[in-house]
Amino acid sequence: MSEKKFHSPAGAVTDGAVQADFESAAKYDKAFVGALGVYYRDGFKTKYVPYPALERAFIRIQEVNGRFCCGKAVFAYYRLVLVVDGKEWGDIMSEDEKAMDDALAAIAARSSTTAIGFVK
Repeated sequence: MSEKKFHSPAGAVTDGAVQADFESAAKYDKAFVGALGVYYRDGFKTKYVPYPALERAFIRIQEVNGRFCCGKAVFAYYRLVLVVDGKEWGDIMSEDEKAMDDALAAIAARSSTTAIGFVK
């Protein structure tokens, strides 16, 4: 199997250790949380955010109002936002609230330097 190229905030990464970590990472819907960092798909690219670069991680809830012929409905989307260098670098969207909560808890358990949740 050929080495996969990951896109990180510092540039492209083709390290074998990162490849092995990605393959063994725990999957939470669209987010993969490994021992070295967080992985997710963005189009055709696989993004990688290493824990030392990850400053903050939090969940943003987006509600969308829908109108139908027979009434209204509200859809909720949960976004796991990853902050690197003071900017929102990663935005992983899911409809599964539990998966995003579990991913945030896994990030908190693996990274002691990342601020989790709301920061005033």
